[in-house]
Amino acid sequence: MIKILAAKEMLDQISSPKFVFLFAVSTVLILFSLYTGSSAYVGARSEFQSTEALSRRELENRKNYFELGQFGVKIARRPAPLSAVAGGVSSALGRSARVRPEQQPEIAPPPLADTPVLAVLGQLDLNTVVKVFLSLFVLLLTYNAVAGEKESGTLKAVLANPVPRTQLLLGKTLGLFGTFVMATALPAIIGVLVMKLGFGIELAGGDWVRLGAIGVASLLYLLAIFATGILVSTVTARSAVAFLVLLLVWVAFVEVIPKASPMLASQIRPAPSYASLQSDRDRFQAEFQQSMFRVMSSAFAQAAPGSADSPDEGERRQHVLDSLMSRGRDSLQADLQTELARVDEAYRNRQDGMTRLALFLSRFSPAAAMSHAVEVMAGTDFEAHRRWRDELIGYRGSLEGYLKSKGVTFGGFRIQVRTESSSGGRSSNTTFRLGGPSTEDTRLDLSALPQLSSQPESFGRALARAAPDLVIMALWGAVALLFAFTRFMKYDVR
Repeated sequence: MIKILAAKEMLDQISSPKFVFLFAVSTVLILFSLYTGSSAYVGARSEFQSTEALSRRELENRKNYFELGQFGVKIARRPAPLSAVAGGVSSALGRSARVRPEQQPEIAPPPLADTPVLAVLGQLDLNTVVKVFLSLFVLLLTYNAVAGEKESGTLKAVLANPVPRTQLLLGKTLGLFGTFVMATALPAIIGVLVMKLGFGIELAGGDWVRLGAIGVASLLYLLAIFATGILVSTVTARSAVAFLVLLLVWVAFVEVIPKASPMLASQIRPAPSYASLQSDRDRFQAEFQQSMFRVMSSAFAQAAPGSADSPDEGERRQHVLDSLMSRGRDSLQADLQTELARVDEAYRNRQDGMTRLALFLSRFSPAAAMSHAVEVMAGTDFEAHRRWRDELIGYRGSLEGYLKSKGVTFGGFRIQVRTESSSGGRSSNTTFRLGGPSTEDTRLDLSALPQLSSQPESFGRALARAAPDLVIMALWGAVALLFAFTRFMKYDVR
C-alpha cells in the first residue's frame, strides 16, 4: 500500500508544471554554482602557484641572512579542492602571509578586498544554493501536502476508503521527497562531472568521501525542512496559512538566526579588536626600544675609551660592549617575546571563544548547522584558517632558529664614535657593533631553510567536528515527522 501511494504521489508531481519548474530552476542554479565555484578554485590555485614562484625568486635574490630575516618569507596557502562546492571563509580571509622573525605573521588582504561587491551581495556556491533556494523549493512542495488536499476535498475522499492514515501520510511523504531528489540529483551529478572534467580539479580518494559526506549533510538539512513543511501543513486548515507560516520559519532559519548569533555572541563574550591588539603590541615595542636605548647608553659609558691608547683598545671596548649588550638585549627580548606571546594568546583565545559561542547559538537553525557541517567537510571553515594561522606562528619559530644558526641576531645597533688619538692630535672614527648582524653579502644556503608543510585535517577528525551538526539536523527531521504523524492521526478532514 505504501509503495502504491508513494508511486502515485510521484507520478502526480512529475506530471505537474511545478515539477518542470523545480527541475529547470534547480538545474540552472546547481550547474551555475558549481561552475562559479570551480572557476574560483582554479583562480585560487593559480594564485597559489604564482605566490610560491614569487617566494622562491625573492629568497634567491636575498643578499645575506640579515636581509632574509628583515623581509621574511612569503607563505602561500594551498586552496582546498572542495572549496568549489563550499567557499566558506576561503574568500573572506587572506591566501598568503609574510613571516618575519619576532613579528606577528602578516596575512595578505583577502580576495574580497579586490572585489568588495561580493562582500555586499555574497557569493553563489552550492552550499548557498542548497541552504537558500533548494530549501525554499522544498517548502513549495510541502506547504499544501495535507492542508491543500483538505481544501480540494481529495483527502476526505481518500480516507473514505480503508486506508490507514499513517500509511497515507508515509506514502505521500516518500513520494514528495522522492520527487524532490529526482529533480536535484541529476543536475548535481552533472555539475560534479563538469567540475572534475571541465576544470580539471583533482579529487583524491579522501575528497570523494568528503564530497559524499557533504551530500549526506545536504540531504539531512533538506529532510529537516521537508519534515517541518509536512508538520505545518498538518497543523493548519488552509494552505495559504501554512505557506505564510513556513515562509516565516524559513526566513528565521536562513537569515535571522545565523546573522543574529554573532551579534549576540559578541555581547555575551566580547572580544578585543585587531586594532587594540596592534596598539598593545606597538606599546610593548616602544617600551622595548626605550629600554634598549638605556642599555646601550649604560654599555657605552662602561666601555668608554681608556686613558692609555694601545692597539688593543678598540678590541677591548668592542668586547666589553658586546658582552654588556648581549646580556641586556637577551633579557629584554625574552621579556618582550613573553609579553607579546601573552597578548597574542589572550586575543586569540577570546576571539576563538566568541566564535565558538556564535557557532553554538547558530545551531538553533538547521541552515547554519548544514553550512557548518559542509564547510568542515570541504576544509573551508574558520577552524581551517585557525590551524593555518597557528602553523604560521610555529613556522616563525623555525625560521628564527634557522637564522640564529646562521649567526643572525635581532635587535642589534651600530654606533660610530669619534675619538681623539693621543699622538699627533689626530681624530679617528671607531665603529662599535652592538649585537647587530653582519650585512656583508653572503651566499645563502637555502637547502636547510624550513618549509611549511600544511597537512589537511583527517576525515575522521572532520567528521567528529561535523557530527553535532549532522545529529541536530537528523533529530530535527525525526521529531518534526513524529509530530506530523501524531497530528495527522487526529486531523479533521471536514
